[in-house]
Amino acid sequence: LVGAVAIAFSGILFRLSHVSASTGAFYRCFFALPPLWLLARRENRRYGSPSRRATKLGWIAGAFFAADLILWHNGIEQVGAGLATVLGNTQVVMVGLLAWALLGERPPRSSLAAIPIVAFGVLLISGVLEQGAYGSNPGLGVLYGLLTAIAYSGFLLVLREGSRDLRRPAGPLFTATLASAVGCLAIGAVVGDL
Repeated sequence: LVGAVAIAFSGILFRLSHVSASTGAFYRCFFALPPLWLLARRENRRYGSPSRRATKLGWIAGAFFAADLILWHNGIEQVGAGLATVLGNTQVVMVGLLAWALLGERPPRSSLAAIPIVAFGVLLISGVLEQGAYGSNPGLGVLYGLLTAIAYSGFLLVLREGSRDLRRPAGPLFTATLASAVGCLAIGAVVGDL
């Protein structure tokens, strides 16, 4: 509950920080690294080093997470924290669809039935069909939000695959977070907003 409340304010806190998308994304990862490193180190002492496969998947998951954070922060700048977060959280639908398409994991019928309802709700809340929609660039903000959901879905699916050893949740998350921090630095350097 504390974690959910804390993360609920992350979009607003990013907006209040007045930093660029890459800078905000980098520091979100950077500040998480020390406690994750301690937890991952404890896991390594107990269970040995992680497999090469788990480490590789952690780096891939981190690339998806870097894209997710930067896209989401850009979405916040275009349509505000609330709408960008709602759009990014359409990942709950996309994870199921991508797992079905890529991994053959058929979602329950109730989940499939909910997809048109979610899509219609997102269309209505996005404001792209009306005059005077919220934000400086509603169309671009919606695009960023939907790309955020796709990137976050990729992160979740790849991280899940790399975290098959349920005794070791911190190690893959540390690797993914480190990779994301590196990715955010690289993207910020290329885009020029770090």
